[in-house]
Amino acid sequence: MESLNQGRPIIALEDVSLQREGVRILDRINWWVFPAEHWAIIGENGAGKTRLLEIVATYLWPSRGRVEVLGKEFGKVELHQLRQKISWISSALEQELPQRQPVLEVVLSGYFSTLRLFVRPQRETVERALTLLRLAGLQHRARQIFATLSTGEKRQILIARAMMKQPKILILDEVCAGLDPVARRGYLNSVRRLIRKESSINVLFATHHLEEIFPEVTHVLGLKRGQILFSGRKEDQLTQKNIRALFDGGVRLRISNGTYYLEVC
Repeated sequence: MESLNQGRPIIALEDVSLQREGVRILDRINWWVFPAEHWAIIGENGAGKTRLLEIVATYLWPSRGRVEVLGKEFGKVELHQLRQKISWISSALEQELPQRQPVLEVVLSGYFSTLRLFVRPQRETVERALTLLRLAGLQHRARQIFATLSTGEKRQILIARAMMKQPKILILDEVCAGLDPVARRGYLNSVRRLIRKESSINVLFATHHLEEIFPEVTHVLGLKRGQILFSGRKEDQLTQKNIRALFDGGVRLRISNGTYYLEVC
């Protein structure tokens, strides 16, 4: 599918299914993402959000269907090369990184797609890392040991790290898990500043908390038991009917000052 106004999609999934040990995890997914779109993928735990994003990130191969990412079709491209243009952030990554590294080295390691910094980076690479730290408002933490940061600050550092190689797609998988309300607001504000600064990037944001859908998100996809329940522009799809169907009723959608809330009835 192509749009006359939007051009070629940067992500195209056509009739994609994923099955593991006889269990259908994703079922006949059809989804297109175009340039300048930022998507929230929402649904209950176990809906298949992470598995869907793992396919887009080239970490999983579907059981059936056609996948095209950044103009490259799976099966016709070296996935390792394609993966260099995609950055993935999850709360699990925070634990995988060596905790005794200085913050600046943590950010720089993202340029080389390694957990540690093994080579001396060029000057312009260091300057980009410092610029990203300033964008996150954490330039004063550059020489601090990563382990000494708060959880919220660590998550913001992961954004800077992910942006080092200037990806075309940034995937955020349940990144606010475990954050208190203040830290969550700071984290999402960092994401928003990033989007405004790096206008060529597309963000895919998986969550089951509607209040995390920040204003720059343009589209939303509702996933339920591995199937797409609704998909399209945020304002059109975030309705009482869709939200009640997505979360099996007993809930109510509330909108206040442009923020969406899920309330249990």
